[in-house]
Amino acid sequence: MIELEPEVIEAIESGKKVDAIKILRKIRGIGLKESKELVDLYSSENKPHSSSTHSHSGANSGAGANIFFIMVFVVACYCIYNFYLS
Repeated sequence: MIELEPEVIEAIESGKKVDAIKILRKIRGIGLKESKELVDLYSSENKPHSSSTHSHSGANSGAGANIFFIMVFVVACYCIYNFYLS
């Protein structure tokens, strides 16, 4: 198991891999390639738990409903606009 600094782990768990790589490079004084490999290795060894994946799928299911209601609203506005022009 790979050991990283707490700041790097926090950035990875927050979904900020680029920031994690930058922090790791600064702290350890290593190159971009090595930093990326370490961050990727840590990420692959510590995959997110199922509870975090459920929150993402719930967020995506609401997007379809929002788009539907926006489309209905636009069509209603168009019909009302045309009605008053006639």
